[in-house]
Amino acid sequence: MINQYLQNIFYHFILSDPSLALKMEPDFFDSKNLQICFQYAKDYTVKYHNAPTASQLKELLQIDGKEDLVPSDVIDILYSSAQSVKEYTSEWLYDNATAWGQWKNFINTLRNVLAYVKLNQDDVSTENVKEIMEHAKGMFNKSCIIDFEASGDTGSDFWDAASHKQVQLKRSSSGYPFIDMCLKGGYFPGCLICLVGAPKSGKSLWMQNLCAASVKHGENNAYISLELPEEMIHNRIGANMFNIPAADYEKYAEDEEGMKARITAFKKSCLIPPGQLIVKSFPTSTLSVIELESYLLSKEEELSTENKKFKFKNVFVDYINIMKNYRNPNSENTYMKIKQLAEDLKAMGIKNGWAIITATQTTRSQYDTNDMSGSQVSESVGLGATVDAMFGIIADALMKAQGKYFLKCLYDRVAPEDNKRKLFNLDKSYLRITEDPTAPIEEVFNTVNGPSNASGGAYHNLYYNRPPQVQGQTQTQQVPQQAQERTSVPILTDSLNSDGKISTPPSELSFSGNVIGITGAGLF
Repeated sequence: MINQYLQNIFYHFILSDPSLALKMEPDFFDSKNLQICFQYAKDYTVKYHNAPTASQLKELLQIDGKEDLVPSDVIDILYSSAQSVKEYTSEWLYDNATAWGQWKNFINTLRNVLAYVKLNQDDVSTENVKEIMEHAKGMFNKSCIIDFEASGDTGSDFWDAASHKQVQLKRSSSGYPFIDMCLKGGYFPGCLICLVGAPKSGKSLWMQNLCAASVKHGENNAYISLELPEEMIHNRIGANMFNIPAADYEKYAEDEEGMKARITAFKKSCLIPPGQLIVKSFPTSTLSVIELESYLLSKEEELSTENKKFKFKNVFVDYINIMKNYRNPNSENTYMKIKQLAEDLKAMGIKNGWAIITATQTTRSQYDTNDMSGSQVSESVGLGATVDAMFGIIADALMKAQGKYFLKCLYDRVAPEDNKRKLFNLDKSYLRITEDPTAPIEEVFNTVNGPSNASGGAYHNLYYNRPPQVQGQTQTQQVPQQAQERTSVPILTDSLNSDGKISTPPSELSFSGNVIGITGAGLF
């Protein structure tokens, strides 16, 4: 229990730092007089970046006609204790003042939650009990902790050349050059990256490969699944990293000593010590962002030692659509659900310095096609406005049979790489996805619903069944007029926005043949 004398000391110390004062509330103080004084002093300090003197505080009260609320001699006594602040070290004052603030805020939050519960206890029913409980949990989790970590951060001066150095975002490689290019070097703290694919398109497999690549680069990762059991995730990532055929993994895993030897051999083979990987499964639609954050923070604390604090670098959430939205748990508005979940995931990542990688589904129209646009993403408007980058997983039936994928950058607020894609290969034996080093990076603006030209391994520029050129004949002579009209396409890429949609009416040219694609290089 902090006595009145120390609360007077805290009053002066807190007001010496405007950012610290901003996070403290008047009702933390026990004395009504001190509460009133702090409210006026806090407003003054935040505005003018200096604590008011005793005389200035009296004038502020007088201006508002509140001078009778706090006797003048009480203010004099309060400010006579200002010199006593020097008796304590700033470290001791900071640690104890913030601990006191956290505790008082915790108590106040409990009171507010209990008041809410009491207000609604007579209206609880089978229909709303979960909603009331989730709301109460949300109130508690959002309000009970004050983040003092950034108390000294008062922003940056644009006109200070040093503030323009791009050192704030310490990036870590995804393990894939194409993704790193789109992210200007890789994941960064607080980023939200989303993979998009049709059902059974390999979203989980892609996330597991990204997770494995990050672990190999020495990053600590958490893989959170709401769909697959932990054993299956271990199987898939293990087959990738330990070079064990996925079909035989269960047999190898039964030999515990043999697995220990493989794990040891893998770690020794790494040029960089591999990072920690924590795998956790939750039942579908049971995990909210608040509960996820609580789990991750408790895990960080559990894995920390006296000498070294453990910190996750990346958090893989498989996947956003089947999380629980604590804000509106019973709402059937899927757009709002995904939007709020994306916002909460991003806020969680920024607050804790985690990169968040998740996935979502396309619309049904995207099944078995050879290209994708942002408009084909389920609830794309809300999600696309929140993510830092979104990548589409593209593979029609023929590509899947050949173990081929395109990964296309659909949204990119980090770098101007929208509509670019790269070919990737899947080794089905080891469930390992690798970037094809021989394939070019293509820029594709058009969306096609049809088979890709996969014959001979040629995946290029979204065209298929183009009739051969015959000497002495033009293509127009070979194709009926109806086909010519059907294949008339815009070619002015400057008139296309970032979603590949036409923003201004471009000129059109009619080409014969089944020409159905546009790239940054022109029409093919």
